[in-house]
Amino acid sequence: MKGSGVLKKIVSVSVFAFLMFVCVVCLSCFGPPRPIPEEEAVMNALKKIQQAVDARASYKELDELLVGAGQKIESLKSVEKKNMCFYSAVTKCYSSYEIVKKAWKLKEEAADEKRKIDLGIAASVTMGFASVSLAKAGECFK
Repeated sequence: MKGSGVLKKIVSVSVFAFLMFVCVVCLSCFGPPRPIPEEEAVMNALKKIQQAVDARASYKELDELLVGAGQKIESLKSVEKKNMCFYSAVTKCYSSYEIVKKAWKLKEEAADEKRKIDLGIAASVTMGFASVSLAKAGECFK
């Protein structure tokens, strides 16, 4: 009789372990979506732009970073299983940084001080929108 008690415990522990395994597998399948490599590349490229803008990078540096980010967004565009929430947010962010780039260029070329101030304000507001869009892109995976 003692052998059957041990066998019941072994079976009980095995069943419990199996049920825990099934729960872990199910929970991992239904968790938040994970970014695919193309999405991670776009996010990293846009974060580099944000860091460059915060560090007051030159127009040329900003342009080079935008070209790279644009290429990454184009490659993401062709991916079928992309997160559309993320894609929408990063395209808005990218467009905002393009506007910032144009404002910086116009500000450098402006002769009128009032015009320079206006373009600086426009660039600042647009950078804020880009930051919000980038934050929204990160929220798409939570």
